[in-house]
This record gives sequence, C-alpha cells and structure tokens, in this order.
Amino acid sequence: MSHPALGLSPADPSVGRTDAAARLRRERARIAPLALKAAVSADPSLTERYDETMLRRFLRDHEQHIEQLARALETGEERFVTEYAEWLVPIYRRRHVPVKDSATLLIALRQAAVAVLTPDDGQALGLLVEAWLKRLRLHRAIPGDHKGNKVARFIWKGAGILDETVV
Repeated sequence: MSHPALGLSPADPSVGRTDAAARLRRERARIAPLALKAAVSADPSLTERYDETMLRRFLRDHEQHIEQLARALETGEERFVTEYAEWLVPIYRRRHVPVKDSATLLIALRQAAVAVLTPDDGQALGLLVEAWLKRLRLHRAIPGDHKGNKVARFIWKGAGILDETVV
C-alpha cells in the first residue's frame, strides 16, 4: 500500500486490469442507470422510502462508485474501494440511508457493471465488491441503522411504567 509520508511510491495505474477500468469509465453513463433500475427491481420499497431527488443522488453516486471500482481494478489494490466504503458510511448516515440499502445499491451496481466486462474482469470486480460489502457489514450494528430490540429499549427506559416517552 502506498503512503506518501513513508516515502512509498503511489499506486501504479498500469499494474492491474487497465482495459477493464477503461471500459467501466467509458460505459459509466450507461451502467449507472442500469444499476439503479436493478436496485429498484430488487427492492421495490426503495421508491417508497426515497423521493426522486434522493434517487437522483444515488444515480450520481453510482458514477463515483464506478470511478472507485475502476481505480481499484487498474491498480490491483482493493484499498480504493474499502477506504471509499469507510468514507461513504457517514455520508449515507446523514442522508438517512441504512447500510442494507447501500448494499442493495452496490449489488445492483455489480450486476450492471459485470455486463460490460469480460468474465475474468467481472470476477475481479466481484471480489472488489465483496471486499466493499464486507467493510459495509461492519457498520450494520451502529445505532440509527436499525430499529433495535424493543424489549431491551423498554427495559432501558426504566421499565416504561410511568414513562410517557416509551409509548
């Protein structure tokens, strides 16, 4: 892994799968809408939970996701997607997008992107997406991403007998 403070050289974009990265970048405008359509067909409740503006943000985000995947493919380093996943989690939290929806969007992006790649490149992309999903799974247990245990919350609030905030 390159680190400028340690004097290591930066990532070399000619080491990995440069043709696949170029294909992803070239087809970015076609892949992003296909990925969003695939995500909506996989989880139709996305259109109920998010308005048109948010779906357009997802579409815009897909273009950056594709760029990160292309960068990881061309350098052969998965850190470009794993570090990006870490950076993306607080942004999606602020937008009130749970990790489950992020994973749905990412899986749909993988399905759409594999269509323009060769089978070997598609397999490499699949490994990158799996590393990205693995990093996202670490953030599923953070409060605010799920409803939580109602029994534990009831007890934690002081048994809720005379507490109006529980009801």
